[in-house]
Amino acid sequence: MSRNAKIAYVSLIGLVGLIVLLVGIFTPLSFGIGLIIAIACWVGSGILAKYWEVNKK
Repeated sequence: MSRNAKIAYVSLIGLVGLIVLLVGIFTPLSFGIGLIIAIACWVGSGILAKYWEVNKK
């Protein structure tokens, strides 16, 4: 897999975390659940970036 593709996947996971957080804030769903899932996405993207040796920007 190319370096640009790895960066795209890591960025996409981070974006999913942001979207989940915003959905948790602006909908009747629980904010706590949205926050936990968003943090899990961000931690997961950080671990994946470290594993793939990709610098997050």
